[in-house]
Amino acid sequence: MNIVIFILSMLLICVVFGAALMTLTRELEFVQILADYLGYAEIHAPAGTHAVVRPPRAGLMTEYIRDEVNLVLSSQDETEAVKRIRTWQMQVQRLESALAFWVDLLRQLGLLFTVLGLGLSLAVEPGNVQGLLAPLGLAVWTTVLGLAFSLVLTGRFGMKVAVWTDTCEKNIEAWDSRRRADRERSAA
Repeated sequence: MNIVIFILSMLLICVVFGAALMTLTRELEFVQILADYLGYAEIHAPAGTHAVVRPPRAGLMTEYIRDEVNLVLSSQDETEAVKRIRTWQMQVQRLESALAFWVDLLRQLGLLFTVLGLGLSLAVEPGNVQGLLAPLGLAVWTTVLGLAFSLVLTGRFGMKVAVWTDTCEKNIEAWDSRRRADRERSAA
């Protein structure tokens, strides 16, 4: 019985790690491509336009971002444009808290299953030392796995998330300032 719970707990931690890895990779890719796209547009677009000579990366995410940027640029309603830009900013800002969430969840799952193992060991009849130690020995490994996976996520995404979110926020601000100035210039 204890080994089944141990295997299920380890499997759950592995599934959560996989979900975290996929989610953070996808969200970081969005932030990187948005930062590159807007930065590239800021540098390479002719004055008074926001046409991108060639996108910095090819792919579906780049096409999605290009379409979003074009919707903002072609929008006659300034409120709609600001709303879309604010959506980008919020998505970028959520990335750091998403990383913290997944790291914390993995640590807590590891500890939760260790406590579960402790509870199972206390349910063993008194005097059976071997029966007491077996669940504890297995339960410790759930904490180790949860901590190891949280360290892997932190190592893989920690600095990238911080750098890319800052870069993307600056590029959004610069691009939006230029967009507003161009819009005012064309209105005058």
